[in-house]
Amino acid sequence: MAESLDHLSGDTIVDKIVGAVGVFARWLCLLLVLLQFSVVVARYLFETGSVMAQESILFTFGSMFMLALADALKNGRHVRVDMIFHGLSSRAQRRVDAIGIVVFLLPLCVYMLLLSWPYVSSSWAALEGSREAGGLPGVFLLKTVILIALVLVIAQSLVILNRCIQRWSE
Repeated sequence: MAESLDHLSGDTIVDKIVGAVGVFARWLCLLLVLLQFSVVVARYLFETGSVMAQESILFTFGSMFMLALADALKNGRHVRVDMIFHGLSSRAQRRVDAIGIVVFLLPLCVYMLLLSWPYVSSSWAALEGSREAGGLPGVFLLKTVILIALVLVIAQSLVILNRCIQRWSE
């Protein structure tokens, strides 16, 4: 399988940033487990709960997945029709990746970025907090992760597209 993903390898600044964010997302996974464990212990051993703790689990979960998107793309762990793609030559795989990026991924990400910008900016303008009493105050920060994730996916897809184009005829 490593041979079929050779067109994804590289060491650009985007790769390094996406890799670092991917490592951060993995640490968020550990944090998520610890938070959930703490909430369960608090609920069943001490018969107490916290809206803030519950929301921190949701924020961590959402951030973890959104921040892992570009890293999954970088490492070829994203969803594709492997029963077709895996049987193709490296050259054909690069072409399928390039076409998929140009036709599907980039337009979708740009569209989502354009739709998300007003959503996030209005949240920042209001310094939006939780709707729940005792909830987390920084909802606007969580919404900002949407933009960060989209920018990272766009940047990583452009790096992959560039590699595919550079090796188009190989």
